[in-house]
Amino acid sequence: MCNLSEAVTKTLTFVALVLALAARTAGQVNKGEASLNLTGTISAGYGDDYSNVAASDHSIFGAGAADLSGFYFDPNFLSFNVDPFYNQSRLNSTYQSMIAASGVSASAKIFGGSPFPGSISYSTIFNSSGDYGIPGLPNFTTHGNSDVLALSWGVHVHDLPSLNLSFSNANSAYSLYGTETQGTLHFDTFSVSSGYRIAGFNLSGGYQHMGSQSLTPEFLSGEPAEQSNSDANSFFLGIAHNLPLNGSISAGATHLKISTAYGESTSDDHFNTSMDTLTGALNFAPVTRLNLGANGFYTDNLMGTLYNTLLTAGVVAPESGAQQASHDLSLTGSANYEMPAEHLNLHGFMEHQQQAFFGLSFASDIYSGTATYSNALRGGQFTGVLGVTRSSVSASRQSLLGLTTSINYTHAIQRWNLSGGFAYSQDTQTVLINYTTSGYNYFGNVGRRFRRRMYWGVSAGGMRSLLTGVPGSANSSQNYSTSLSLPRFSINGSYSMSSGNALLTPTGLVATPIPVTVLPSSAVVYYSGKSYSAGIGSNPIRGLTLTATYAKAVSGTTSNSLVSSNNYGNLYCILMYHLRKLDFQAGYSRLVQGFSAAGTPQTIAGSYYVGISRWLDFF
Repeated sequence: MCNLSEAVTKTLTFVALVLALAARTAGQVNKGEASLNLTGTISAGYGDDYSNVAASDHSIFGAGAADLSGFYFDPNFLSFNVDPFYNQSRLNSTYQSMIAASGVSASAKIFGGSPFPGSISYSTIFNSSGDYGIPGLPNFTTHGNSDVLALSWGVHVHDLPSLNLSFSNANSAYSLYGTETQGTLHFDTFSVSSGYRIAGFNLSGGYQHMGSQSLTPEFLSGEPAEQSNSDANSFFLGIAHNLPLNGSISAGATHLKISTAYGESTSDDHFNTSMDTLTGALNFAPVTRLNLGANGFYTDNLMGTLYNTLLTAGVVAPESGAQQASHDLSLTGSANYEMPAEHLNLHGFMEHQQQAFFGLSFASDIYSGTATYSNALRGGQFTGVLGVTRSSVSASRQSLLGLTTSINYTHAIQRWNLSGGFAYSQDTQTVLINYTTSGYNYFGNVGRRFRRRMYWGVSAGGMRSLLTGVPGSANSSQNYSTSLSLPRFSINGSYSMSSGNALLTPTGLVATPIPVTVLPSSAVVYYSGKSYSAGIGSNPIRGLTLTATYAKAVSGTTSNSLVSSNNYGNLYCILMYHLRKLDFQAGYSRLVQGFSAAGTPQTIAGSYYVGISRWLDFF
């Protein structure tokens, strides 16, 4: 470890070396049938890192990034792009990351102008920052490694069936600041699809595999980290044909098999299921501005469809108890008529649905009508929607009257810009026909221009939704922000709050995608929190940029067996000065993050950096 005087000496030496580099002539290198372009940035600087959980470290370091692109023979024959970077302090530059990262991303395309196009891409990043999400609030900060590989190939020969193949493989491993917990995620896909047109029929089919292995850090739910392995394999077929009266008819079938293993993979830690789905659609446009349609949907495993929604979202939520037979049949009809002279759009809808789940059978009939009006109003633009729904469910032997309505209005009055909207829904049927939802959302924006380069704006918004009559099912959020922009200065601030129910995934909490009543109580995490942020920016002279941002969030999470208080604070300060091909940079950051459920002290980590970089056009 060098002392400060040695650090200054090394910095000045490296700066002198950077300044001594002769500028290259911009252009393109052609060698034989190859064409190449290479640009890059080299940097040197002094930095210091500190933390309450690790020893501080200060050092002189170099960094760089490059962009190599080109093609061989012809861009449609083979083109490529390679972007390596080393020791990039994303926090102290424009990327705002807690730590310096290194890696490379590369991609290539082959035979782009032929019937056999292909592509490959790969990226890997070491020691990078990431996000661990919580709905409606600033994301928590993680650090770790990741890599992604993707390949695709196609065969598109005239008068023969098309063929498309794709493969992807992604891996990530991370640690969450403020905990001793680690998470991992592996995801791979493979798909093959084909299409063919014969005698006016469009035929399609294919196969898709999706696999994932994850270690979910469940410190917020009171459970130990959980390992899961999931595989989903699906086969699908489709057919479509045009009909008279501007019509079309289509049908499809899908077979999906899901296998998920948890923990030690004992016989009690498996969830295996399969489902078959049939769909059909019929559409006509017999006269101008009138569209008619009918659709059919059937699945022999409704619960499997719901759990597939969870797995697609990355949620590990095993079924409680033995699997039971379930199915869903839905038949719908719709009509849409446009009335331009009256600025109206009329829509009618009806549906008959039959479901069986939890050992019970349900049937429902829905009739709805919606009118949309859009027109200029007192110098602004107004849009209003009003819909009424009548639904009846056989099990309850009662009818419900549902309502949906929304209003949106925008208007400019001299230097003022106004916009706002409100939407409300009541007793709207969900994916399970014995549940309905109600909720509302709103937004408003006000802005005013002062002189030519001054602008002030303020905005507000919010939402609330819940399963009607189900305690603990509500999700809500509010957000408010304001900003002021001057010729060489800007300032902004915001405040938000949110609460609701969510599920744990390897990448954070996600809002529950299906009714919470279907899930085991141990799988649901209830959250609530508030956050605020402020930022300033300035360009006092040409080429000089000063920015500072601060964000603070306090939240709480409650699970079946654990309550956690969570704290997050982040400060960024950045100075950048651009002179010709040189950039002078300085930055400071400070992160505070902790979770009471983790049982470890909150992490306090920070860094500062000063340095210089030069952009080069090699060829």
